[in-house]
Amino acid sequence: MDSKVLNQLARYCAYQERCISEIKQKMKDLLVGESDHANYLTWLSENNYLNEARFVELYVRSKFNQKHWGRNKIMFELKKRGIPDSMLNNAWNDIDEADYVGQLTKILHKKKSELKTGTSQQKYQKCYAFALSKGYESSLIVTHLKGLF
Repeated sequence: MDSKVLNQLARYCAYQERCISEIKQKMKDLLVGESDHANYLTWLSENNYLNEARFVELYVRSKFNQKHWGRNKIMFELKKRGIPDSMLNNAWNDIDEADYVGQLTKILHKKKSELKTGTSQQKYQKCYAFALSKGYESSLIVTHLKGLF
């Protein structure tokens, strides 16, 4: 293993939490041979630079709290990064269901107040599409929109 590459990968992981697919992409950018990938990944894991469970936990929490994403969008993004299904099932343990519903209600109220023109049905559709694009479940959106309109 090249110590210069190892140092770059360690700094890359220390800057923010990374998943294995991001590290593999970084190794490709650094022109590391495919045969050396396993050695670098093992070293990063053993020295606590790389921990996918920690990455998933922080990713879910940050996307929910900061970007107000719903389960569907977060799960899609994690699957896109190659996170195993076993980790995906445990990802939502830290998010309280009441907080999740409260966040949906909050973004629906905000979106409704931003809409100045259109009929009630058009506003309903725009709020529904917005919440759906944020990754919230369709049935949950409909339940909470009925109370708004």
